[in-house]
Amino acid sequence: MKKGLFAVLLAVAMVVPAFAAKGDMSVNAKLGLGVNNSVSLDGSDTISPKNTYYKYDMEMPISIGAEFFYGLMDMLSVGAGINYNFGSDTKVNMEGSKPEAKTVNFYLAVKPEAKIESDIFTSLYLIGQIGGSSIIAESDGRSETADMGIYLGFGAGTIIKDCVIVELLISSANGSLSINGKTSDLQYTATTINVGYKFAL
Repeated sequence: MKKGLFAVLLAVAMVVPAFAAKGDMSVNAKLGLGVNNSVSLDGSDTISPKNTYYKYDMEMPISIGAEFFYGLMDMLSVGAGINYNFGSDTKVNMEGSKPEAKTVNFYLAVKPEAKIESDIFTSLYLIGQIGGSSIIAESDGRSETADMGIYLGFGAGTIIKDCVIVELLISSANGSLSINGKTSDLQYTATTINVGYKFAL
């Protein structure tokens, strides 16, 4: 799974420059704030034999990201990106501690876009993302990294003055965590408000 996703991203990176003369290209830098993030553990008899499912809301984490987009046509762009969610504590104690979770996501993206005739807004767009994710959980000074899983994201946004990005993104990062020979499914869901800047190439 991990090697396959990296191979796809590498292929895109090698092919895109060949289209440089045929379409618009841009790099986006984004800063995000998570407003409704949670982490869940399914099959977690590694934590307690009496329960098999846990879900905990997270404090509001900051994230940073970078994306590359190539315009296939006026209303459709494709690209790739990477996103890092900084560590965030759970809102409640879990067995006397407040575990922390952070994620690293890399993905391919598609962005249908509608131009707007406005002095302020340049366009409105939808965005879909699919790729891989690594989730890192920390508790009581101990760090565990989940096996890489699928990352999915979708949302909508707008571009202001052809350079400022504002968007709302809902995403899900998945993985599996092995502790003492027992495996649990781990999921990190996020609702993120992103602001950023579009650099035209």
